[in-house]
Amino acid sequence: MNSSAALQIVDLVTSDDNKKFEPAGRMAAAIIDITQKQGGCLQQDLNSYGFTPDEVVRHWDMAKSLAAVELNLLSGQPLKASRR
Repeated sequence: MNSSAALQIVDLVTSDDNKKFEPAGRMAAAIIDITQKQGGCLQQDLNSYGFTPDEVVRHWDMAKSLAAVELNLLSGQPLKASRR
């Protein structure tokens, strides 16, 4: 699988005309970048990418989910079921 196909997940969300999901898409991209550099991402790591604490609270769940899907596609690993 090539990486350009995996990157479409965030692109499809952020291409919405009303830009409703654009902040989550940007945050997902930051989570992916941080995870690839550090091996993981915590909410406070996003402050250095210009996200406010309020933005992190509002968009974290969706952004983290988008990032997890894309990271799994990039790695070629099947998605793991997680339990809360």
